[in-house]
Amino acid sequence: MWQELYTSLGNRNFEIISVAQDSQGEGAAGTCFDKASPTFRCVTDETHKISTLFGWVNVPSAAWIDEQGRIVRINEGAYAGAHQINAGIFSVDFGSTAFADATKDWVERGAESAYAWSPDEVRARLKPVSEETALADPTFKLGLYFQAQGETEQAQRYFAEAQRLSPDNWNYHRQAWTHIGTGYALRQWIRKTKELREGEGRYYDKMDLPGEPEARVTTIDFIWTKLARKVRALFGA
Repeated sequence: MWQELYTSLGNRNFEIISVAQDSQGEGAAGTCFDKASPTFRCVTDETHKISTLFGWVNVPSAAWIDEQGRIVRINEGAYAGAHQINAGIFSVDFGSTAFADATKDWVERGAESAYAWSPDEVRARLKPVSEETALADPTFKLGLYFQAQGETEQAQRYFAEAQRLSPDNWNYHRQAWTHIGTGYALRQWIRKTKELREGEGRYYDKMDLPGEPEARVTTIDFIWTKLARKVRALFGA
């Protein structure tokens, strides 16, 4: 969907740089890039460096950077459209066009866009760093190092400690789970999002954009539940 937006905007002094954060590198991320056939620049970040620099704790995340290299807006949940993925018996709905629509407005209007933030607004949106979250980052990086050396047990110890220190950092959770296995990662993700749905907090930061979904958490349903809703709607039940 970002390719569609990129193509529609044409040559308007606008570039997209897509960064796949995956310690398994090109082998894991390359298939997704190839399937999308993007014409914008795509790179793989095996050490999650970009999340460290921008303070991101989830993917997808995005920053608008102007011609002077200044951050104009920084967000999470930066999808280009609405998505639905069927994973076994579950159906997962996520994303909307809200961020993509705001991006179009910014490209066309620049600093005059209603969605462009002032430097003070950008600073207010940056996540504060505590002693725990500051320590979590190098701890997670040690986990990545040991995983790359084939020392999986040692890596998982560091991953677990990073998750304990920064429990709201979904990048730590998802990367650690993925190294155990895709099925395991999916089960853990469903479990943790269920906990979030029943408690406090949000899966993504609120963007305050028109058309933004109100749900605090990505929607997960059984496939047959959605089918039942459609049948009821069809018959006016």
